[in-house]
Amino acid sequence: MSDDDTWQPEHDGPASTAGMSAATREQARADLRLAPAPPAIAGALASVDVDTALRDAVTSMLRRRLEAVAAQAVDALLDESALEQLRASADDAARVALQEPAAPADDGDEPPELYFPTVLAFVTEHLTPMYRRSLSGTDRTWCAEWWRHAEAVSRLEALWRSWEYLRLDGNLGISVWMRDHLDHHMAILLDADGPFKGCKPDRHGERMKPLPLTEPPDDRVTLR
Repeated sequence: MSDDDTWQPEHDGPASTAGMSAATREQARADLRLAPAPPAIAGALASVDVDTALRDAVTSMLRRRLEAVAAQAVDALLDESALEQLRASADDAARVALQEPAAPADDGDEPPELYFPTVLAFVTEHLTPMYRRSLSGTDRTWCAEWWRHAEAVSRLEALWRSWEYLRLDGNLGISVWMRDHLDHHMAILLDADGPFKGCKPDRHGERMKPLPLTEPPDDRVTLR
């Protein structure tokens, strides 16, 4: 190679083609095109689906351009009147959402079905056949027409409701019902001085008079 064909690198980076003859420069370009890529770059390129990556890139660019075009079109259409209508609609929707009551939580538990549908069925089919006592009519009494006595109806309904609830406890439910409810209420109901006073077990007597009261003059009740 002659002195004119020699060249020196201008810096530590890629060699410069300055000082090369035309043939030498062309050969250098060909060598660069044929030179294999470094292993790291070659491995990265091999793991990439180039066609798919290009399609994704083009789709992403098109989407950004279309969004920009759409934004310009919307800005052109939304004058102050249209914006005011949108604000009013948004205010109405927010007001409705805030005023709607929250839907009750659905825990999926249905209330248990009553075993006896009414207090009458409970007293007739369960209580009186089960709870048996001697009734003299003097120290202990009952009234076959118990439904004529307001206190008796209230106490027997309490017995029915508590039985329906506690029967679901398969361990101590019935025992608790008898101790805390049945024994308590029946002792009062059958007492000769209870709500059936004046009645015989098989005959309704004169009902006792309500407790006396005097209405307060100003409709107020105070502790003095």
